[in-house]
Amino acid sequence: MSKITAITSQEKDKNRCNIFVDGDFLFSVHIDTVMDYRLKAGDEISEEKLREIKLEGDKSFALKKAMKYVSGSLKTKKQVITYLRGKEFTDNAVFYAIDKLQEYGFIDDEEFARRYIESASVSKGVKLIAYKLMEKGISKEIVEKVMSEINPETKQSALNLAQKRVKGKEITSDLIRKTYAYLISKGFSYEDADYAIRSIKGD
Repeated sequence: MSKITAITSQEKDKNRCNIFVDGDFLFSVHIDTVMDYRLKAGDEISEEKLREIKLEGDKSFALKKAMKYVSGSLKTKKQVITYLRGKEFTDNAVFYAIDKLQEYGFIDDEEFARRYIESASVSKGVKLIAYKLMEKGISKEIVEKVMSEINPETKQSALNLAQKRVKGKEITSDLIRKTYAYLISKGFSYEDADYAIRSIKGD
C-alpha cells in the first residue's frame, strides 16, 4: 500500500489538483475526481486504485479538452483523435472522449461532410471535395452518401470560376488551355470543365 502525502491545487488551473504519493508527485486530476473518490492526505491507497483514479482523471480531462477543441467549429472524429493524441492522452481517455462527444452530438462526420460540400462546391469539383473530406478522416461511404444527397451543381461552379479567370482578358487558345487545366486541378470533372470552356467560348 502507498500513502497520499499531499493534494495541492495547480497555480495555472485551480480546478486541477496535484496528487503526491509517498512524498513524490504522481499525477494531476480535476478537483471533481478528488471529491468523487474522497481523496485526502494521509489516505492509504493501493496501486490498483491509483491507476483507476488516474484513468478516470485522464478521461475527464480529455473530454474537457475535446469539448473546448470542438467548440469553435465542427470537427471530424479523426481531427479530434489526432488533437487528443497530440496532447499525449492514452487511447482509453481519447476514445472515452470521442464516445461522449458523439453521444452529445458534438462529433458528426455526416454533418461535417454536408456543411463542407455545401461550402466547397462553390470553388471545387467533386473529386477535390471528396479527396479533402477523406483527408480529414471522413469515410468514402459517408462522402458518397452525402454527395448523392446534396448533388452539388458543379457545372455552374466550374463556369463561374472559368468566367472569373478569363474576365477582362482576350480569349486566346493559350488562355483556354490554362483555364481548362485550372478547372481540372480544382477537382472538376472533364465534363464540367468542357461545359465551362464551351460556354466562355460561346459554343
